[in-house]
Amino acid sequence: MCLRDRLEDGPAAFKTIKFSGGEGINQWYNVTLTEGRNREVRRLWEAVGVQVSRLIRVRYGDIPLPKGLPRGGWTELDLAQTNYLRGLVELPPETSSKVAVEKDRRRMKANQIRRAVKRHSQIAGGRRSGGRNNNG
Repeated sequence: MCLRDRLEDGPAAFKTIKFSGGEGINQWYNVTLTEGRNREVRRLWEAVGVQVSRLIRVRYGDIPLPKGLPRGGWTELDLAQTNYLRGLVELPPETSSKVAVEKDRRRMKANQIRRAVKRHSQIAGGRRSGGRNNNG
């Protein structure tokens, strides 16, 4: 099985692949990409005959994402995380944070984020770009 393949939009490959457990058809893998083209993880697995039923993003670059962060949710970045992202696009570092970031993010409840996401989608007229549909 080769997970380095040429997809319709060019060559693609996982940087790392690590088996994370599971049995039979329910197996989990932790994979790393250096870029994230449209549905690239699914397309790479499907190119070698593997059906993907669930994907969970666990980090963005070197920034780990909270486990309870729902689809469409967000979390504030601290100054170090902000400067990490600014460095990736060659912007100068910030010297102070524009917002107060809670030190213990574990206290942030997922349902608060879900309510905020729901409120935001109602304000935006319920429009969603991308993501899964609710028709199954």
